[in-house]
Amino acid sequence: MSEKEILAELEKMSNEERLRVIETATRLLYDDLQRSSAPRSRKQIREQMRAAAEMMREEYAAGGDLTALTALDSEDFYDA
Repeated sequence: MSEKEILAELEKMSNEERLRVIETATRLLYDDLQRSSAPRSRKQIREQMRAAAEMMREEYAAGGDLTALTALDSEDFYDA
């Protein structure tokens, strides 16, 4: 079944039916990803975490997008 055919069938369904289909598809995708990418050893976990940290290094560095709000750290916060 093609993507167009699936979308056409979804349009015919009620919202409740669509949600069940989405939930089932999400569960299948999650299970598949867990099987295919699950680390098998502590060494693999460390390597994956190291690679992820390296990928995000620039974002966490001073001036990166994830540190933009730290410029407000020295300001007092008052709940109105």
